[in-house]
Amino acid sequence: MKNKFSENYQDLIKIYADMHNNGTDWNNAEDTYDGRSLKYFFKPIKQIIDLTKSQSLIDFGCGKAKFYFNKIIINETEYKNVIEYWKIQDYYLYDPGVNNFSIYPNKKMDGVICTDVVEHIPPEDVIDFIGDIFNLAKKFVFIVIACYPATTKLPDGRNGHLSIKNPKEWEKIISKFKIKHPNISSYVICSTSSEKFVAVS
Repeated sequence: MKNKFSENYQDLIKIYADMHNNGTDWNNAEDTYDGRSLKYFFKPIKQIIDLTKSQSLIDFGCGKAKFYFNKIIINETEYKNVIEYWKIQDYYLYDPGVNNFSIYPNKKMDGVICTDVVEHIPPEDVIDFIGDIFNLAKKFVFIVIACYPATTKLPDGRNGHLSIKNPKEWEKIISKFKIKHPNISSYVICSTSSEKFVAVS
């Protein structure tokens, strides 16, 4: 799977691995891409899991996946982690930039979630990347994509968001995958700023 991606993509993985291991100018290693943005979507993901009667999921581009290993509080109820809240039986964490999660998933699961990752993928690879998300899902995909420049830069000077498109453009791209995967429910949210979200699918 990974071999089909560009040399630019492979180099990017090395850059992110270094940031995960050593931190950045704006964050220490522990807090760098720790998976914190997932907290904004705990509830909608649970609604989708319940609606589709899903028992398993892949977090594709999970970062350090902090909420899978730490307690969360929802409506004043404490859960030991997000999996307990979602009531998922099986899950797989994948992020090529994090050593513990760098092995590509070897089987499909009911759902695949991918939050704030697609915009970090090089433009020449973004279609194949989204294709992998759909190919690994049995029932649903949940994707969140930022549509604006990042406030941070990569060590080589590039903006952290490499693939920036508007919601209409992403909608057009996703529509082609929906045709190809008619049995997969797709839930795609585009953020046009840090506080504004638009559902495109």
